[in-house]
Amino acid sequence: MIAGIKVEEEIIHDLERLDIKLYVRGQHGYWA
Repeated sequence: MIAGIKVEEEIIHDLERLDIKLYVRGQHGYWA
């Protein structure tokens, strides 16, 4: 159970970083 929760947290963290990268890239593209 604990291992599964840890994996989920890592996946969520990676997705959040991806979302931030895409958001920042979108903002730069919008302002460019």
